[in-house]
Amino acid sequence: MRFNRLLALALALSAMPATAQPELFFGNGQAPVFREEDLDKRFARSKLNQGLKQGTQDAGCAQVLGAMLTLMGETGVLLHKRDENFMLDPVLVNALNTQLVNQRFPGNAFLVAMVRRVLIDRKLPQEWLVTAQALAPYYPAIDIGRLRFLANGVQPLDSFLVTLPALRERYAQEVQRATSVGASTAEALFRENYLDHEVAFGALELVDVKLEKPKKKRLKKDEEPEAPYMLARLLWVEPEAPTTERFEFNFGKAPKRPRVEITAKLQDTQYTDLNKLLKGSRVLVRGRFWEYKKGLTSIELRDALLFPERDWTKTPSLADPAAVASCPLAVNDLTGLAPMQPGAFGKQR
Repeated sequence: MRFNRLLALALALSAMPATAQPELFFGNGQAPVFREEDLDKRFARSKLNQGLKQGTQDAGCAQVLGAMLTLMGETGVLLHKRDENFMLDPVLVNALNTQLVNQRFPGNAFLVAMVRRVLIDRKLPQEWLVTAQALAPYYPAIDIGRLRFLANGVQPLDSFLVTLPALRERYAQEVQRATSVGASTAEALFRENYLDHEVAFGALELVDVKLEKPKKKRLKKDEEPEAPYMLARLLWVEPEAPTTERFEFNFGKAPKRPRVEITAKLQDTQYTDLNKLLKGSRVLVRGRFWEYKKGLTSIELRDALLFPERDWTKTPSLADPAAVASCPLAVNDLTGLAPMQPGAFGKQR
């Protein structure tokens, strides 16, 4: 199905940073245009969409709606301008395909239709947000903050492929491995290619969030002093390599894993209650890649948003397949339509 091809392409691209060039990260600069098609008309009349708009009193359907809205929130903060593809955690892809797909309900096709609806309208339908808020006490996996972010209007990244591992790989390839001839311009070219882009970094540890007062400076005529702002300090540590079955004996201290320190100047409006975030929490940050120190050991983001990030490997369950099978909303009213049709997800300008 087209859904699987979309995710396969996204995951394949993100897994090939060593051969990627800036244009493969950011595309040709033309964002895809999403127009109403037969899929969208069918989806608008579907029982699932009616449930998303009106809610449900059925316990099984509450699981279905909660799961679909959770998936929408998880992928929604990573929608990007590069192309028509969207990103979803591989653990969630597996959960979607095994728990929300059966002979009468193609949950993956419905997720594509939901993403299309949001991209066509340029925002999450308000009725969906109201339904999510009603379900949240019974389905705690829903991140209402992420859905509120979408309900206020889609704000696409420049590319979801610019992850910290990919960025570090590009820096190593383009700057640190440059020859003596190219070294004089390599750093400047890297800055030109990658800075000032809207990016998102996940799997970060929250070090602290505090109110920062700007440094005092002599102001020019008619210049206003800078207002205090919230600053988040974050840490990314390279994941441990997978363990092997053989036993290895290491004498002395284990080598330190590479790490990147991130400072993020936060937007005034946040979709997460910063007072409830704890030090050491796992978070995702979205923001403009503003500056970095040589060696990419530290990064500065501006106009940033913080979202808590769940480790889905520890909670991979979205819905009980038996509940999905019994839900009267979980029926296939998209038969023969779009995720399988060429060009159904989006069109270039």
